[in-house]
Amino acid sequence: MNISELSNLNANVSVCVTLADLKEFVSEMVAEAAAKPQQTEETMLSADEVCKVLRISSNSLWRWGKSGYLKGQKVGRKVFYRKSDIDALQGRL
Repeated sequence: MNISELSNLNANVSVCVTLADLKEFVSEMVAEAAAKPQQTEETMLSADEVCKVLRISSNSLWRWGKSGYLKGQKVGRKVFYRKSDIDALQGRL
């Protein structure tokens, strides 16, 4: 049984490992992490920018937020919107 198999058991065990086993385990973990899609930083737009892009009033944007049609994220006292959400919404308008 190797270290990867032991880690999948979710058991509380103590293990003595050889350096070769440890290197193999670390290389497997690095390969697994590299295979996962990397999170990209999302561009955020202010309410004014969203209104300009979508050609809507601030009242419409407020109503859309209240109804759940377009959700924003509050940062401090301001609300910001994901650019990906705006782009998807443009396709529906």
